[in-house]
Amino acid sequence: MESTAQLIAGRYDTPAPTRRITVYFDGSTPGDTLVLEYAATDAEAWEFTSAAVQAGLTVTVDGKIRPELRRLPCRSLWA
Repeated sequence: MESTAQLIAGRYDTPAPTRRITVYFDGSTPGDTLVLEYAATDAEAWEFTSAAVQAGLTVTVDGKIRPELRRLPCRSLWA
């Protein structure tokens, strides 16, 4: 049986993403918070998170990737 990372890798370029990045965008009220999730490799997650935190965003990274997660946009910037 294929792992989640292998399933995701089949839909995208290798290497397979192994990290879920969750980005939180604060709204004007607590109910307006926007949360986006992406699949990324270790290197992409590290580089993106470093840049996002410097820009004042709240970001979490974990290994809970799922097949339906989109890959990190412009991931070549973060590898």
